[in-house]
Amino acid sequence: MSHSVLIIDDDEATRGVLTSALQARGYETVVAANGAEAVHRLVEEKPCVIVLDFEMPVMDGHDFREVQKRLAPDVPIICLTGAADPEQTGRVVGAARILAKPMDIDELCSTVTELCAVPHAHRHTAAVQSTIEQDRRLRS
Repeated sequence: MSHSVLIIDDDEATRGVLTSALQARGYETVVAANGAEAVHRLVEEKPCVIVLDFEMPVMDGHDFREVQKRLAPDVPIICLTGAADPEQTGRVVGAARILAKPMDIDELCSTVTELCAVPHAHRHTAAVQSTIEQDRRLRS
């Protein structure tokens, strides 16, 4: 399993801080300044988790997420947002976790560790099982 983290944020300083913190904890990092760059990085390497800023130029977090669902649907998203309602933003993109900016670096790193510990295949199987269970409940 890959222990790389794809960091997508238009702010260079934020990318640098996140990269340093994650590399200090043993993760490889791949960075992108916007969703369009991130699509190329995602094709090249499948990370264990994606740290995604929601508001970016060129391709925002929502548009990236739509592409990511087709390319690597089992890779979880940690959504970073400065939005007034971070929970709503996270729900819109289907994030595994939502962290409001400015985020606590230790909390972010702990979340990455937690999400990377679950193998991709298990996440996919769990997601499929959850969808089947929801469908059964709706039909009842």
